[in-house]
Amino acid sequence: MTPFMASKIGCKSGSNDSSNVNAYTNGVANNDNKYCLFAVVNHSGTIETGHYTAFIRQHRDQWFKCDDHLIMRASVQEVLDSEGYLLFYHKQILEYE
Repeated sequence: MTPFMASKIGCKSGSNDSSNVNAYTNGVANNDNKYCLFAVVNHSGTIETGHYTAFIRQHRDQWFKCDDHLIMRASVQEVLDSEGYLLFYHKQILEYE
């Protein structure tokens, strides 16, 4: 944690109280948070000039590459091999009663 962040609400910033940190991390570990990647933005070129493309996922493993007006099917391997500039995820929520 950085000195400007507290481990939980009401905790003094920069506190070294390990019991507060352990209580917080144990609570977080009990939450089953799962995220799915659904889009990857890539940049090619330099800082001054360049080109953006994107991979988007329609269904579980159905990916498309968007390059201006061209939209083509893409493989999962193409997505994994790309150098992602920006990644988009959505949270998977499973609710039990």
